[in-house]
Amino acid sequence: MVQRILVGLDGSPLAETILPYVGILAKGVGADVTLLHVVHIPEEVQEGDRYQSVQPLIQQANLQAQDYLSRVTQQLTDAGLKVESQVTTGDTAAEIVRYAQEKGMELIALATHGRSGLQRWFHGSVTEKVLHTTQTPLLLIRPIEEQAAPALQLTQIVVPLDGSPAAEAALPLAEALAASCKVPLVLVQVVETLSLSFADPGGMGLSSYPQILEGLQEAADIYMQRLAATVSSQGFSVQTETPLGTPADRIVEYVHDHPGSLVVMTTHGRTGLAGLVLGSVARRVVQHGNTPTLVVRPPVTS
Repeated sequence: MVQRILVGLDGSPLAETILPYVGILAKGVGADVTLLHVVHIPEEVQEGDRYQSVQPLIQQANLQAQDYLSRVTQQLTDAGLKVESQVTTGDTAAEIVRYAQEKGMELIALATHGRSGLQRWFHGSVTEKVLHTTQTPLLLIRPIEEQAAPALQLTQIVVPLDGSPAAEAALPLAEALAASCKVPLVLVQVVETLSLSFADPGGMGLSSYPQILEGLQEAADIYMQRLAATVSSQGFSVQTETPLGTPADRIVEYVHDHPGSLVVMTTHGRTGLAGLVLGSVARRVVQHGNTPTLVVRPPVTS
């Protein structure tokens, strides 16, 4: 399912923190890797006289980028990966999306922060733009306090679920990765604890609240066991977890306690009555989980 991985690099060590995880996945699934460096050109100077005036700087930046990518390509090739590289010019996010689509990439990989030349490549904004404009799954890692995240062995694939078909859209890719990399698949549904005011809107006492939670947990257990039974387990085991708490916080705690996890989740889902988008659960997992997170956009439904 994943045969071609596109990695966005900007020349900084921070952007390169994604590479160990790309290497683990590429070896596990037998994928080819393409390194892409975009020489960023603001839209207002992409043509006309202003473009001509900066052309010498663009050419110099292109040469520097090619030299940089050649060095990184050699390092990854020496590590046993099949790698090629490409330098393009234009808007960074738009070029990443365009290149991935035109070349049929099945996965885009980015660190959430980086630096390009004299200007900050705020991967927070680049990543957001890529995420909202591409249908390609996006592998993200957030470096810890300006330092490279440690390279870990992949020990399990963790899929957060909430009972919705949108969240389940991450399962096919997660299953394929678990089978190829020969690691367990862990399905996690957090049973969200309700605020007291929501649990008891009439103010008539909270004696039934434990029973409410027990019922929610029982329903989650039934759902997860049913889903686990339908998941193909060729070459990997399937485990389920249904902790109580706040979804993002419990997912982060779980991956902290299980080093080597890869989180695979959709950008949208549903928990209770609240809609979940990348701005909430997935963003918190990326920002605070300190673990690679693969976000998948669910199919558009009418």
